[in-house]
Order: sequence, then C-alpha cells, then structure tokens
Amino acid sequence: MSKEHYRLLTKEPQLLSLSETINGHRIFMYRDDPEDFGFGGNKVRFFEYLIPEILKEKPDLLVTSGSMYSNHIRVTAQVAAHLGISCKLFLTEEELPESLFGNIALAKNYGAEFQCVGHFAALLKINEYVKMIEAEGKKVFLVPNGGHTPGAVRAYAQVIDETLAELEERKIHPATIYLPCASGTTQSGILCGGAKRKLPPVISFAVANTPAKAEKGIARLIKSASEYLPQGFAADNITVQDCGKNDYGHPDEELLALRSKILEQEGISLDPVYNINAFYGMVQQLMQTPGTEDVLYINTGGYTGLK
Repeated sequence: MSKEHYRLLTKEPQLLSLSETINGHRIFMYRDDPEDFGFGGNKVRFFEYLIPEILKEKPDLLVTSGSMYSNHIRVTAQVAAHLGISCKLFLTEEELPESLFGNIALAKNYGAEFQCVGHFAALLKINEYVKMIEAEGKKVFLVPNGGHTPGAVRAYAQVIDETLAELEERKIHPATIYLPCASGTTQSGILCGGAKRKLPPVISFAVANTPAKAEKGIARLIKSASEYLPQGFAADNITVQDCGKNDYGHPDEELLALRSKILEQEGISLDPVYNINAFYGMVQQLMQTPGTEDVLYINTGGYTGLK
C-alpha cells in the first residue's frame, strides 16, 4: 500500500455478464459497489485517497455536510471512528425525524454528532463552527460535501483503468459505458482514467441534478484534477442525459419492479436512489436501438437512506 492510498476495502470489484440481453445488446456490469465498509459504495474509494492527507494533518475533528440520506455522511462517520477522530455532520435537512433510521443511527453509533442547518445555510454554519472550534485551539479537517474533490476523481480514475484493462484481457469491447451521475465526480474519474486508453462513449444519467449542471461540474472537476492527467488532455466526450426518472430517493412502481427483476434474475441489488434510475435510463435507450453491441454499466453502489 502506497502512502497515497490507505486501504479500507477488502473485496475486489467484479465484472459480470448479465444473463439476459436487452434488445440484442449484451450487458456487462462492473460492480464498484463494495459493501465491506459502511455500505458506502464507491464513496469509500474517495476516502482511501483522502485518509493519508487526514493523517498528515492530524486533526482533532472531521467536519462535513450532506443529506441525512447520504452515503457520504455515513462513511465519513465510520472513517472518523476508524481513525479515532471526532466527527461533526451538518445535515441539509431542517430537522431529524423522531425515530432515527439506519443511516443516521449507524453514524450516531460511530460517535458522530449532528446539526440540522438546512440546505442553503449549510456552508455558512460550517464556516462559523470551524472558526469557533479553531479559536478553542483545536484542528479541523473539512471534508467537502459528497467528497467532490480531485482526490475522488483520481480514485475513480484508478478504478476505470483497472476495468478497461480487465475488459481488454477478456477481449470485451463495449460500445458504450453507462452510469448514474449526480455531481459528476465518478464520470470525471472515468474520463480521466480512460485518457491513456481507447475509451468508448460514456453516457451518464442525471439523478438529483440537471444534465446541464452535471456537465459543468464534470468539466470543473476534470480541470481541477489536471495534475493526474496526460499533458494536453481535454475531455471532449462529456455526456449527461435525463434518465426519465430523476426523482431523488423516491422510486416509483416501475423502478421498483425493475429493481426486483434485476435482484431476482441476477442477484444484484441496485440502490433505489441512483443506480436503479440510471439502469432504467440505459434500458430505455437500448430498447430504442436494437443491435448486438456489448455495453458496460458501472454500478456505483451504496445504500442511500439505509433502513
């Protein structure tokens, strides 16, 4: 393990072939949905590259923000507990429910403290809190909301590089790569990780964001991660589309039925916030274009709103 990579995960990602084709297309799924650390999906990979920086700073407290349904806040709480550091979570809801569900209950069990500040006041409240704590002589490490940093881009770039290498070894040549997209960090990593290889078109489906905002976010993240990229690299294939079911955390009956079908047929549980929406978008697109091409779906995992 290098000094830049702190290993949290023990399970290796899996490249699977689904049992059924979709309108003639063969579907491969890269399961980047590790469950062995806080059920956090690929959010955990971000911390594997951030922890060396945290350890170097030797903070007394980790601080971050996010929704009470977020994988990120749960993983942050577990990372803090793992490192023996206190943790403060600023939640973007106005108040917590009377009965704490699994997501928040787990974070609380890891020793994290919470403060509900609402969506628009989160950054202001965090800055005020950090100043107060630092005035007391304590050191704070501020983890960006959702982990949207160049380090996260680097982590996901490493994942796609390994994926493309395995695909080449197995002589699989997907015509398109599909995945869910919120802030665009994972897609940024895919574009960066594929910079040295022949990367097929990458299409992500917007969840909890608009396609236009996600594309701007991706461009910004790639620019910020330029130190990890070949000289002169420019991403000219940033494509984010509407999945047709962009309702964050509220899957309808059609999405739930598709989720049940995939679980029954493939033994794969797609999270009901991001991946089932994006998988649905892929299915709808492939149903409109019959063919025999291979496609790759990247399952980013995570159990948002864990009950």
